[in-house]
Amino acid sequence: MKKKHLKIIALTLAIVLIVGLCWFANALLGNPVSKMLASNTAKQHLAETYGGTDYYVDRIAYNFKDGNYHAFIKSETSIDTEFSLYITMAGKLRLDTYEDVTSGFNTARRIDQEYRTLTDSIFDSPSFPYGHDIGYGTIEIYPGELIGNRDFDDVPPYALNQDELILDKIYDVRELGRQAGHLVIYVEQDSVSIEEAAEIMVDVKQLFDDAGIPFAAMDFVLQHPRPEEGKRPEGEVRVIHFPYEEIYADDMVTRVREADKITREYYAMLDDKSK
Repeated sequence: MKKKHLKIIALTLAIVLIVGLCWFANALLGNPVSKMLASNTAKQHLAETYGGTDYYVDRIAYNFKDGNYHAFIKSETSIDTEFSLYITMAGKLRLDTYEDVTSGFNTARRIDQEYRTLTDSIFDSPSFPYGHDIGYGTIEIYPGELIGNRDFDDVPPYALNQDELILDKIYDVRELGRQAGHLVIYVEQDSVSIEEAAEIMVDVKQLFDDAGIPFAAMDFVLQHPRPEEGKRPEGEVRVIHFPYEEIYADDMVTRVREADKITREYYAMLDDKSK
């Protein structure tokens, strides 16, 4: 009898283990049946909602973070038409992100990626003369409702209106960079001073001018390198949204000193608000 009981217990444990593994695998990877349901739902939704278009299901992937299948939709003729359908394991449509297409978000993202590729050619070049922790460029583009809205004071005055972008239009990204290009660079070196920051900013501007990559403003931080252990030494120079037109050698130190002061006051105000 003991052997029989032991066999029953072992069988029960094995079943529990198998069920547990199946449940874990389903939660982590999904399952073929649910993927088929998601595929059917995606195709039906495209036919019913976007009939007459050339939209198609590019691929379907399971996302264990939200427990949904994501159907990625593309178009044969529109470079900006990409959106996703979020579908449950039972095949129910939860979300359609087509608004990313109609709102101009996808067009803005394409423009931003093209500009970043341009700026990366400078920041990632082996000939770039400064060690930096962060270095990239972005085109500042925001929905129209946020531009000029006092509740969103982090939207720069030179930002482009996302609502005015035209789907699939091939833009002159360099010209948009001249209007709304924003460089962000954190330089690391042992010597940190207003004078050093001013000199480096002028030099970086010249590098971009020589490469024919315009920008409208620069966020610049000069800081000490982070040691292998412990915190980064205190002391930095920081300016934000420093206008391109104000980056030139004559009296640059004075302008950087004032901008650094204004930036410190701005972040101190934000800290006070968060308390």
